[in-house]
Amino acid sequence: MWERIVRIATHTDFDGICCAALFLRKFGFDIKVIYSTVKEAKDLSNGGFSVDYTCDLPKIGTSVNIDHHKSNYEELKRTNRLTQEDKVNPNAASATDLVFTFLEYENDSIAEEIRELGHLADIAQLPSEYHPLDIVLNMNSDDPVSLRKISELLAKKGRQILTTQWLQENYSKVRSIYEDTHNKIKEFLANNSTFPRILILDTRQALPSKLAKEVFQPIFERNVAVIALVYSKSTQEPIRVSFRVAKAEQMRYDVSTVAKRFGGGGHRMAAACSPKYEEIPEKLVRELENIALVGDSIKYLHL
Repeated sequence: MWERIVRIATHTDFDGICCAALFLRKFGFDIKVIYSTVKEAKDLSNGGFSVDYTCDLPKIGTSVNIDHHKSNYEELKRTNRLTQEDKVNPNAASATDLVFTFLEYENDSIAEEIRELGHLADIAQLPSEYHPLDIVLNMNSDDPVSLRKISELLAKKGRQILTTQWLQENYSKVRSIYEDTHNKIKEFLANNSTFPRILILDTRQALPSKLAKEVFQPIFERNVAVIALVYSKSTQEPIRVSFRVAKAEQMRYDVSTVAKRFGGGGHRMAAACSPKYEEIPEKLVRELENIALVGDSIKYLHL
């Protein structure tokens, strides 16, 4: 069946890039890789676009779907588009794990390293030494040429991608932006001594949208259970909200139910949506109240 591979579509995040790297390592660098957001994947599918495999995204056309998002699984079931060929498992930790198994990797240490990196990134446990890679990826998430380069380097080098000249040069270009972002986060933390259990944090006009998610870990260290991160590329761009649940609280909250109320989706611990301007913050607060536990406080703050 491998001879029929023409092209794959994959998500632009770390998990999706690792999926692409596994395909490239298996079949060589001649295959076509299309890097897509969730919205773009839905638009491609509605427009009749065709690929052979869709990874870490909603299913495009009649492709084989390799994914771990609960919302995608439920939608495929609802619309009778889930086939025996699809490998959609909401219980899987990452799409990279599913691709690794699907491609039947054995005795390949580089492939195992790629699988582990994708897995750790998607459960928010990527070791700190990989932050340069994560930052370069995030800052180039809308540049398919850079995403292809990262995928190929991962496919060739695995963990040793950190030593490559390309990554080091590209990290040096964005390092000052990254450091400035963290200085703003530190200032925010210093000016707020207490935090609610459920925090809505609006970072619009305060942080670069591509680095906004850097606030998650420092704030979770302040005993916050759930974060709803509000960000946008510009005042003309749609608002995005990314939800995360602290690892220690993963069985107590399901943020995917909140995201679905705004047309989005995801997992129990990580989900996203694009609410309307007028739904922030009042409706967002009301929906988060539906998953709050007794005694939980909810607060909306600007960074």
